[in-house]
Amino acid sequence: MNKTTKRYVEGLLNSDETVIKELYSKLYPKIKRYVLSARGNEDDALDVFHDALMYFMTQKEKTANILSFEPYFFTVSKNLWLKSLNSRVTKTETTSLIDKETDLSLFVLEQNCFDLYIEKFNKLSENCKEILTLYFNGLNYEDIVSEKEYASVNTVRQRVFKCRTKLIELIKADKQFLKIKRWR
Repeated sequence: MNKTTKRYVEGLLNSDETVIKELYSKLYPKIKRYVLSARGNEDDALDVFHDALMYFMTQKEKTANILSFEPYFFTVSKNLWLKSLNSRVTKTETTSLIDKETDLSLFVLEQNCFDLYIEKFNKLSENCKEILTLYFNGLNYEDIVSEKEYASVNTVRQRVFKCRTKLIELIKADKQFLKIKRWR
């Protein structure tokens, strides 16, 4: 955890007004721009920003693993907004109301899944990280062959399979996975 990240995390956990104001001035414009570009308005952006702050204030045990605060905060905010958009589609199709606490609980569960995935992904070899990143970003095997200069498509297939298998094993071996699985 770098110095700035540590200051932000500790400031949020201690409800430090100076840190919160700094986050508003530094991060809120980025969140607002994202939400506005993704079918939202200023009120939506403010709600997402506040929900993200609440997430950090209530998830103290998760803050120890944050390497860089700004990208992590943006990811949390982005996931909250996408979850909000999802619930809007549901609201237009039905007239049921969604409990904000339940919605936040589901978000926390999804964020825990994402955090576990990132933690285990970072434990893979650099080669596996590179190959899986290319594969998960939609590159086909032929493009990966040319990008990474492998001998054949079959070699890439085998490497992707082995790396995905290793990632799945790491995730399933973690105690956190069993807790998450039980709640899903």
